[in-house]
Amino acid sequence: MTTQEPIDAPDQFEGVEKFVGYGPAATYLGLQRNTLSSYSARGIGPQIDHYEVVDQYNMPVFTRAELDRWKENRPGQGRRTDLIESSS
Repeated sequence: MTTQEPIDAPDQFEGVEKFVGYGPAATYLGLQRNTLSSYSARGIGPQIDHYEVVDQYNMPVFTRAELDRWKENRPGQGRRTDLIESSS
């Protein structure tokens, strides 16, 4: 299963404006870490703001605004994006 119960953002993430690494960003979005990493690798995830070196690793940094924008515009599971509504 690739989704989990979304965290109540106002409680857990109040005041957090940047998320370093896939784990915290995925938790905020209600996804598994590997799901978000895969979305980013395929170019369908939220845009990474920049990278920060943590220990020896380059960690992606996501902004809250970008995560919220992506979450609001993300197609839902099973949504048919190939169908176009006729305006006739």
